[in-house]
Amino acid sequence: MSKTVNRMKLSEAILALIELQRTETGDAGLGADVEEFLIEAQFQELETEILQNPGAFEPWLVRRRRHDN
Repeated sequence: MSKTVNRMKLSEAILALIELQRTETGDAGLGADVEEFLIEAQFQELETEILQNPGAFEPWLVRRRRHDN
């Protein structure tokens, strides 16, 4: 899971930079597409890992629906 953790930390840093730029520019929509992409990618990666090795979560797993635009 270390690859996932590393990617999550990188995404966190990118999201923090986006938030900083939003604050500095006053543009609340700045980087919204990048933000959405990063969050969706992280959900997909975590979902895949959990479904491949559910462990104790197995009885409660339900696939989430994708919101394709």
